[in-house]
Amino acid sequence: MNYWLKNSKRWYCPVQIKKGFSYLDTQSDNVDFNIIKNIILHGHYQGNVLYIIRDFANKKICQDVAEKFNQMVNRNGGGNRADDGFVLTNQIGATQFSRNGEEYMAEVNRVNGSVAELMSVADSYATESLFLNRTLEDLFLDEGIHFGPARYKNSYASFATFRRWLDNGVMSLMPHEDRAQLKFAQQDNFEISDAMTVTAFNVCLEAAQGGGELKMWNLDPDEPCRARFGVTDTGYPYPPHLLQGVESLSVRLNAGDIYFMNACHLHGVSSVSEGSRLTAGRFIGRLNNSKVVYWT
Repeated sequence: MNYWLKNSKRWYCPVQIKKGFSYLDTQSDNVDFNIIKNIILHGHYQGNVLYIIRDFANKKICQDVAEKFNQMVNRNGGGNRADDGFVLTNQIGATQFSRNGEEYMAEVNRVNGSVAELMSVADSYATESLFLNRTLEDLFLDEGIHFGPARYKNSYASFATFRRWLDNGVMSLMPHEDRAQLKFAQQDNFEISDAMTVTAFNVCLEAAQGGGELKMWNLDPDEPCRARFGVTDTGYPYPPHLLQGVESLSVRLNAGDIYFMNACHLHGVSSVSEGSRLTAGRFIGRLNNSKVVYWT
């Protein structure tokens, strides 16, 4: 089913509605890995584009990483992501946003030491509880699918990136989707450009006391839609006021929660009114029927 996104003066683009658009919420002792697999491989599970697992990561581990993050950010004046004119954030870790393979790997190599320093507060067990690397490897291996970091030439994607979104105007993180930026990867055949799905995996390390909710819209833009909004290569930002009539969901996350989200759908973070919100995450994409990779 389609309808048209518009403001009072101009029609923008047809919007594809996902039937059964919703999310699933469960506790750490009742995880259904079939849901995770389907969101990663197909973008949804029976229309559900978001799967939240509450209290999965140990809160003490989350606190330790958050405290180390704060120390490092205070020490170097905000992290290692400069103001790029798009988003305001304190960040430790690399981002592929607006970078081809060569540029992204250069950034990974530049900041990997900071990521290693940050994760020095977590042992192997703690790291697995945050990112599920071995769990996902085994899950996909059972299906004959390789799971691991994306590769460009002789370099591999960053393990994870840690972010605290700051005030970006109307929202802490404006509405956007994360598939458009893969066009940069096409410039030098970085393998993520072949991703058939883009899933965002995040763990909530620190939750805001007020605001900071994750918001998703039932809108999966295509290329003509991006062009009409002027976000062809970035997918960022879509004006929030034009999305008021689009079906959406809003979810509050707590420290220790992890979630898998179809990042091809528009999503963002509402303004934080009290406290701060810190997450660690990566993107996960299916390249073909035998390979799933992650990057940041």
